[in-house]
Amino acid sequence: MSSMHKDLDKIFLIGAGGFLGAICRFSLCELMESHFGILSVNVLGSFMLGLIMYDTEYIGFIGPKGKLAFGTGFMGAFTTFSTFAVQSFTMPFFPALENISVNLFLALVGVFMGRSTIKTLSGREE
Repeated sequence: MSSMHKDLDKIFLIGAGGFLGAICRFSLCELMESHFGILSVNVLGSFMLGLIMYDTEYIGFIGPKGKLAFGTGFMGAFTTFSTFAVQSFTMPFFPALENISVNLFLALVGVFMGRSTIKTLSGREE
């Protein structure tokens, strides 16, 4: 398989995952008030990315193609740092500070919970 063909496969996997991630983000955000929708996709996305990234280290269920499609493509389109940044910028100072703090804290908790879930499923709760 040529290098160009391999690159096209990767681009297709990322694009297909991104397409689905963008649709899921839009759908979830439509169900909620603007800043809660963005918070929800960022926290859920951080949890899911924690699952995907730590799966490689502890379980190995998701292969390199899955990481490209779901980790890079889907999660890249599902989560949205830029919308969160613009949203925070347009808020008054204290609500913006609260929005930034809550997003960052809960996103980090999401990654931690994803990692903890994978470690528990792998039986390696070190």
